[in-house]
Amino acid sequence: MENNSLEREEIYRPADEIYDSFKIFQLEFNNIDFRTSKLTFVSFFVLLLFVLQGLLGDQTATLPTFTEAIRLLTYVFTIIFQWIIFFLIYFTVVREKTFLAGIGLVKIRTLDFAWGIALLGMLFLVATGFSYLLTQFGIPPKGELSFLLPQETTGKFMWVFVSFTAGFCEEVIFRGYLMTRLRLVGKFKSWLIPIIISSLAFGFPHLYQGIHGFLNISVLGILFALIYIRTRSIWPCIIAHFFLDFLAIFIPIN
Repeated sequence: MENNSLEREEIYRPADEIYDSFKIFQLEFNNIDFRTSKLTFVSFFVLLLFVLQGLLGDQTATLPTFTEAIRLLTYVFTIIFQWIIFFLIYFTVVREKTFLAGIGLVKIRTLDFAWGIALLGMLFLVATGFSYLLTQFGIPPKGELSFLLPQETTGKFMWVFVSFTAGFCEEVIFRGYLMTRLRLVGKFKSWLIPIIISSLAFGFPHLYQGIHGFLNISVLGILFALIYIRTRSIWPCIIAHFFLDFLAIFIPIN
């Protein structure tokens, strides 16, 4: 019977059997039964389009003209668009025979909340420090993020759903799916290339924040990736990402 649960599979390795790094990765990340599907490449193509949207024109001139109504429409579009990608990934992992456990959506643990809060603190420290460093090198923040933040009660209410959607869907997309599938399809012995590619891909949709925002978000992507690898669960990243976005209306990071 196919197992489509979120249960974490316990890994037992015989003492007399030697595993290479790729096999260990497959075992620890519940991808031992992975099979490349046509949907795998469809998902890669859709994610490529998602990533390249940051290159489709300069949004700097239009963002200051955003009214609260336009912001609300942007929120709704973002929520719908990202959940569509999530469901595409869901059907893809089913066809790949790994199901949700293969992208880190295992059963959530109390420890995941502790990791998530710790990661949130690290994200604030790294973002603040790296932002200061970029400014010293003549790459100051452009401040475009402020034009997307809600100003009224309805918008702030919607922002909670935007934050959850971004936290859940983007972590599934860039960490859970993209990192593991790059390593599986490319048969990489280490995480180095998947980390670099997924972190840059994470940064590209934020190019509306300028080079400063792109570099800062990409660096945060590396931190997300390292915690994902360490915990073998996507939940700490989702928790930290949600609060990072939600708190932007109080403590914006650019």
